[in-house]
Amino acid sequence: MIARHRVRAFMLRHLYEISATFDRKMDIIFWPTIDLLIFGLLSVYIQRLDVATNAAAAIIGGLMLWTLVYNIQRDISVTLLEDTWSRNLYNLFSTPLKLSEMLIGTLLLSLGKAILTISFTTFLAWQIFHFNLLSVGFMLGFYILNIFVFGWAFGCFTASIIFRFGTRVQIFAWSLIAVLYPISGVFYPISILPGPLASVARLIPVSYIFEGLRGLILHQSLPPVSDLAVILLLNAFYLALGIIFFVRGFKSAKERGWLIHPI
Repeated sequence: MIARHRVRAFMLRHLYEISATFDRKMDIIFWPTIDLLIFGLLSVYIQRLDVATNAAAAIIGGLMLWTLVYNIQRDISVTLLEDTWSRNLYNLFSTPLKLSEMLIGTLLLSLGKAILTISFTTFLAWQIFHFNLLSVGFMLGFYILNIFVFGWAFGCFTASIIFRFGTRVQIFAWSLIAVLYPISGVFYPISILPGPLASVARLIPVSYIFEGLRGLILHQSLPPVSDLAVILLLNAFYLALGIIFFVRGFKSAKERGWLIHPI
């Protein structure tokens, strides 16, 4: 059985760290704001060149959702790293805390932080660039929900690598997702990618999300139902795979004694 009080205790430990640590607050607000300002201003410049109607809005919207993808997956592995850096993993698992409770607490933490980030950047984009992300309509809820699922899946996979290889690969917590950045169609259509890369992009659920978002902003056209089905199927597969990797990575770390001497 999952004990809610242990999940709350795990989350509270990290909430205290967020409230007491300046760089954790920076991750939630500062860096997403800097990204929004840089790419937002670039988008305004592109719009003034009359490259395409609503091109600026499409770029800003893509950036905002990519920031969500990045933050969600990063928070899962960074939460693990925070307990590793403080040598707290052994203390955590000497309590009745279960791995499933730790995972649920981590997912809920990433959910809360991501909601703060997307709420703040949505307000900022509206105030500065007069772009209202909510104007996308009801499909936005579907897209954001699936971004959470993909971010959790990728974050679990990254955390499993850290469990397996230790802190010497901790850079993956921030950089591994960047491999998908150029081929996810954040700022441009998948169709312009070279053939092999376009094929890989079709296996990434967020590429359908960014394509759909761009279609809604530029052409006010709803995505095909087949694309929505592919998003759901791929996300279900990747989330199951991510959790399996996470559990196996934890077992490997436990067998090697890494929880006691995390390096």
